[in-house]
Amino acid sequence: MFSNCLSHRVQRQLVRIVVLAAIGLHAVASHAASFVYWDDPTATAISLTRTQFVEAARGYRGEARLAFVNRVVNNAARQQFEKIDTWKGFDRLVRDQYGDCEDFAIAKYQILIDAGTSANRLDFLAADDKLTPTYHAVLRYRRDDGSHLILDNLTPMMLPQSRRTDLAPIVTFDSGKAQIYRDGAFHPVDPARIVLGGQPLSQRLPKLMDY
Repeated sequence: MFSNCLSHRVQRQLVRIVVLAAIGLHAVASHAASFVYWDDPTATAISLTRTQFVEAARGYRGEARLAFVNRVVNNAARQQFEKIDTWKGFDRLVRDQYGDCEDFAIAKYQILIDAGTSANRLDFLAADDKLTPTYHAVLRYRRDDGSHLILDNLTPMMLPQSRRTDLAPIVTFDSGKAQIYRDGAFHPVDPARIVLGGQPLSQRLPKLMDY
């Protein structure tokens, strides 16, 4: 469903690949125990293990943690069309160095939960992207007031869902439930009735931490 997600960062990612190759960091990125991300604010390439990443994320609180994880994951791999829509978690995403939008969302979900963010605060939004147009998947974080912040692999900005008028909601889901959007509101739906990436959500949900 999401294999046509398009990246607005393609040119920047191509530059990143060339620079990493030029300074020899591609060898680090391919190592099973570490990954490389391009740190935008300081314009440096940084190598971390997953354990180090999680520990660094634990050092942040609230939305600062979200911003950190969103930025690192977005810059640790590139958006790429996949003919076979295979869902990936963090480890496979950084190992492959590319993925679809749902892969980035799953990777952020896993790292945030490992870093101590409550799973009850997180879910996924599948939406119709009005700008491309195509389907798009993002991670959502529920604030105390019930509103949601969107963590999107196409932008470092975390905007409230109310401001993401480019995304027409289709379905939300987490590890235990799904809701479908119709008539201006979300309604509970049997996950077995929703098919994403060629599989019913009922088969996908229990594996969100294991992809």
